[in-house]
Amino acid sequence: MSPGGRKIVNVLLLVLLVAYTVVAVHYCSGRERELKCRGVEIVIRDSAQLRFVTPAIVRHWLADSGVRLNGVPLREVDVYAVERLVEGQDYVSRADAYTAIDGLLHIVLSQRRPVLRVVSESGHNFYLDSTLVLLPPQPDCIAEVPAVSGKLPLGFPADYFGRLDEKKFPRERELLHNLLNFVHQVDTDRFLAALTAQVYYDGKEVRLLPRVGGQTIRFGEIADSAAVAGRLRKLSRFYRKSFGEGWWRSATEIDLRFRGQVVCKGMPEAARPVGGGDKQTESTHEIYGQ
Repeated sequence: MSPGGRKIVNVLLLVLLVAYTVVAVHYCSGRERELKCRGVEIVIRDSAQLRFVTPAIVRHWLADSGVRLNGVPLREVDVYAVERLVEGQDYVSRADAYTAIDGLLHIVLSQRRPVLRVVSESGHNFYLDSTLVLLPPQPDCIAEVPAVSGKLPLGFPADYFGRLDEKKFPRERELLHNLLNFVHQVDTDRFLAALTAQVYYDGKEVRLLPRVGGQTIRFGEIADSAAVAGRLRKLSRFYRKSFGEGWWRSATEIDLRFRGQVVCKGMPEAARPVGGGDKQTESTHEIYGQ
């Protein structure tokens, strides 16, 4: 075939392709105008890890909202209203809704992921996600996350959930941010994460309750992230290097608040350094029996 003939064939193919596209779009548009919504398909992206939201729960939200769906022409389904409804729920971080030529309303959503549980002595009980959104506990779904309890000065109502206003509750947001940062740093050390059974806030400082022994770990204030990291390294070294001595069976308190020192109370005589001297371990002085 001559070069001129090939050009003509290519032009004809292009014309046919454009014509087919126009006809297909017109057909789909007309079919969509005729279609009525025959149901809802719900996809929860992270359902394998989290079960706070299920398709049945989403259908319940839709039924309670009064949004008209079944039998409604697809072009009349308010997908933006559906998105606002779903995203307005506590455990939903993002939702996308759209209709398709299959006659279904498709909803795709992602859940908020709890990273901390807070239980205060004043009656507050909530999960916290990484963006400081307060999430209500669910009776049929428990998140396996670190928990903080104690005398937390929280000025908002115990039944409040959602995002805290930065202007109304700046101190509460700062405290929750510091607690979130603290448990995150603990979790980065697998040894400390396994060791820590409970985090207690006494109104000013943090105390840790380990899974072994009856001692309390006085950690101190947690506003300074660098200081927190240094004390956690010190605590991890201390336990790893001296755990075999068995001191933890009788120790009553471990105090990390002093720079370069780990001060233990209630140590057995056999575990104390001879003559009351200090042990040096990687620039950390371990002073027993004080």
